[in-house]
Amino acid sequence: MAQELVYLDHHSGTRPCGTVLEQCRAFLEEYWAPAFQPYKLSQDLNMRYQIIYDLAGASLEDTFVFTSSGAEAINQVHWTAFLELARKEGKCHFITTSVEDAPMLQSLKRLETLGCFVKMAPLDSKGCIDVEKLSELIGPRTAMISLSFAHGLTGTLQPIEAIAALAKEKNVLLHIDATYALGKVYSPFQCDYLTFSGDRLHASKGSGGLFAKAGRPLVPFIVGGIEQAALRGGAFDIPSFLSLSAAASQAFLSLDLMGLEVVRLRDQFEQQLMAKIPGAQVLCSDSPRLPNVSVVAFPRVHQEALFYALARKQLFASIGGHYSPPLARHLIALGIDEKTAETAIHFSLSRHTSQQEIEKAVALIVETVQSLQILSEGLFS
Repeated sequence: MAQELVYLDHHSGTRPCGTVLEQCRAFLEEYWAPAFQPYKLSQDLNMRYQIIYDLAGASLEDTFVFTSSGAEAINQVHWTAFLELARKEGKCHFITTSVEDAPMLQSLKRLETLGCFVKMAPLDSKGCIDVEKLSELIGPRTAMISLSFAHGLTGTLQPIEAIAALAKEKNVLLHIDATYALGKVYSPFQCDYLTFSGDRLHASKGSGGLFAKAGRPLVPFIVGGIEQAALRGGAFDIPSFLSLSAAASQAFLSLDLMGLEVVRLRDQFEQQLMAKIPGAQVLCSDSPRLPNVSVVAFPRVHQEALFYALARKQLFASIGGHYSPPLARHLIALGIDEKTAETAIHFSLSRHTSQQEIEKAVALIVETVQSLQILSEGLFS
């Protein structure tokens, strides 16, 4: 019999929930009409935007664009700022942080090849942006501050309210990528642009979204069609949109669950690991963080050895890489010593994580850590 997996890597991707699967099937049977025509089927489809607005805390005056991914949404925001501010007004400076995911950094890197400049905002020892030092980076040619609401690996939340107030005071556009935070914490739309990826929200892959505050410029990636269709419907992937709407609905209804039950499971997970593995440390827990994220360092066990050993036992976690920066490198940048950083593993729960999964995960981790500590005896001093 195949071993049942324990999935604690929900910041890399999430399983589409049952409602999402139902909505994708509904497309084939009910929602096949063109979304830009005034048919009843089309009207029913357009009504499904409302729940996405509600989840993001946006108003109906704001513009929503359905995208194929969070990466596409980020690129569209940056492209808009380039065309509308850098080329027309000479505002070609962008500010971000060095710990952003690859889509953010690569998109800004492309703007540098077009004559723009990117500055890195400094972080404090908790991984939060120093707002006073951020203010010093803003000049008359600054176009946009672009950063993530929460770090995908440590779960650290940025002081968005203070950053939004600063951006407004300095008359600088603010773009927040809420991929990891949306559906986990209440997040009112306090910026000019908000982007997210649907596959971290239990929607299907190939879904994402972009909100632009009313009155802010927004340049479509594809031109030549009807403007309304380009922004709000037309020939787009309707099954993926339905999956995003369904996932947003479930996430909105589960916000209290994330803040209560998922936090309880996360805390229980951490407490049991520290009780059963002498020297185990929960890192980054002294900063504001997402309710579903835990980073634990295990003494005398290298993270890669533990990561792959757990994967063989069908327990999936993360050490970063691919879209996100390596976990150890980020922890070292925060001032955590290298030996500890290289023993750390990231775990991310979801609203579907059960008590049984947590108990099984603890047992597997304890067993694996103890085995690896015996094998590595004498290698760690």
